[in-house]
Amino acid sequence: MKKILVVGDFISGSGLTQVILNVFSRFPANKCQISAVGYGTDQEGEIDKTCKELGWQLHRVIPVTQNPIKHWKWWKHFFKNNTFDIAYFNYSSSWNYLPIIYAKRYGRVKEVVCHSHNSYFSHEFTNKVLMRTLIAVNNHGKKVFNKYADKKIATSKEAAIWMFNDDKDVLISINGIDIPEFAFSTENREKLRNQLKIKNNTELIGFVGVLQKRKNPLFTLSVFAEFHKNNPNSRFLMFGQGPLKGQINEAIQTLGIRDCVDQFDFSKDINKWYSAMDALLFPSMYEGLSLVALESQVSNLQILASDTNVEDIFATDNIKKINGMNIKDWSDELEKSLKIKKKRNYIDDNLQKFSIDNQAKQIEKTIL
Repeated sequence: MKKILVVGDFISGSGLTQVILNVFSRFPANKCQISAVGYGTDQEGEIDKTCKELGWQLHRVIPVTQNPIKHWKWWKHFFKNNTFDIAYFNYSSSWNYLPIIYAKRYGRVKEVVCHSHNSYFSHEFTNKVLMRTLIAVNNHGKKVFNKYADKKIATSKEAAIWMFNDDKDVLISINGIDIPEFAFSTENREKLRNQLKIKNNTELIGFVGVLQKRKNPLFTLSVFAEFHKNNPNSRFLMFGQGPLKGQINEAIQTLGIRDCVDQFDFSKDINKWYSAMDALLFPSMYEGLSLVALESQVSNLQILASDTNVEDIFATDNIKKINGMNIKDWSDELEKSLKIKKKRNYIDDNLQKFSIDNQAKQIEKTIL
């Protein structure tokens, strides 16, 4: 039996965490023993419960952004006291590379796997000097990853180039989804809309994602506010938490849409909420390969996505690529999309290639 360490953010509502859970929960229990390290802070505590249910021991390290010295000391001590056959690092960028070096140097880890989940930084500095420093450290990290990683995996070609400089010798493993879980349900639609006291003919627009600049949540509010002017029988659902929460609350007030916006920090039943929605706004500035954009297509929502997203997410006729970030353009396209009335109780065949079972088997075959 192989001992596997899985490293990730392990945060409720995180797409990266969902990929990890989707993949490794499907690994055969008789072949591997899984432990995990979370480098994020989970306010909801749901992921700790999930890991316990799966029989995984979850450790948490202080986030490197809070105290880098304590973070790196923790990793050094951790690998000196634990041995693993495989250490599987799930990262969005390359600058925090010391834990990978420590895995090899102190942990006697037989195999290090690096999995790239993004095509740019998750966080940026407004200070130009700090940003230049981050870029320089990140570029050095790419060299470290190429040197120390026994196997390299990425969610897309763009994510591979971002973390490893090219896609040579990188397994492109498209993020998988549990397709049946996200199928449209009339029962879920009626139940959740009744919960919010929303009539069936009210247009319900949604946003799902961490409240960070790269996800563009403030832009979605402006788009909805513009749309709402001509379509007063509409509501906006926002799922997510993050550093922009304060600005978002201010924007809701300024835009005059407080009475028609519902906010949720997190929902473990987001698959059901897709059935309740009529459209989803996805104006990310950059992504590795988004689970939200794929999962919502299973429910046959009308989706508007930015042209900065990787081509793989445009898998069905229900998702439309929008060029640029013009509020009026997005609002007009949203109005056009919602005039298209389709049946939603089917699953598009083009989504079958994104089955989580396929991805889990692919990664299992690669590392075990």
